[in-house]
Amino acid sequence: MTRARAVGGAMAFGLLASASPALSAEQIYTYSVVHPIYGEIGTFTDAVDRSPEGLRIDAHLRVAVKLLGVVAYREEADTTEVLRGGRLVSLESVTNKDGRHLEVHGAAHGDQFMVNATSGSYAAPAKIVPSDPWVLKRTGDELVVSTSSGKMVSVQITGGDYETVSMNGTVVSARHYVVNGDKRQEVWLDNHQVPIMFRSMEDGTAIDFVLQNTSAAGDTTTVAALRHSAGARSENDDK
Repeated sequence: MTRARAVGGAMAFGLLASASPALSAEQIYTYSVVHPIYGEIGTFTDAVDRSPEGLRIDAHLRVAVKLLGVVAYREEADTTEVLRGGRLVSLESVTNKDGRHLEVHGAAHGDQFMVNATSGSYAAPAKIVPSDPWVLKRTGDELVVSTSSGKMVSVQITGGDYETVSMNGTVVSARHYVVNGDKRQEVWLDNHQVPIMFRSMEDGTAIDFVLQNTSAAGDTTTVAALRHSAGARSENDDK
């Protein structure tokens, strides 16, 4: 089914550098996955651990599209990325995409990043970055490795200006970036460079990931507080 399959690969964002140090220690971010026809179809959770040694991101995707109570499409993925000094040093992911099993194993070796994946193996430049909205830093041309397939993709990142976006029924202000590579993708960042929403075009369908809450050390902050943070600046503020 084309529409059900539209969820596949929704996390293939090609972005840049390391997340902002404004937030410290491990934070857990929970997103709802929203399809324009089927509504909320799953969750995406990121555990982001910042330390003096670097950045570790553990991501978990759980999606199921149901038609008349029957699962028509299912996707589950678990990914771990480790960056040090802005360089990707390790990438491990396991994805089950509607019965198709995919694995990616990557590690830095000298001036290269070696990738062994279900789709094949290759040596990438050391500067390659994971396809993850958490590592968005600047605009320009970049080379990324897909966290789900392990494929190397050239992308162009534009935007970065403040604009308003509707999120959970509330309009907030955030920096908007557009990523063009093998597909079009978008991300909206708040003032702490937290992705409050990101989007992937899959077979012409926009799949949205909308932040619902963040937690640290057992405490939970609802998205209402995040809305306040995101809307703290306007489009007319200095960029």
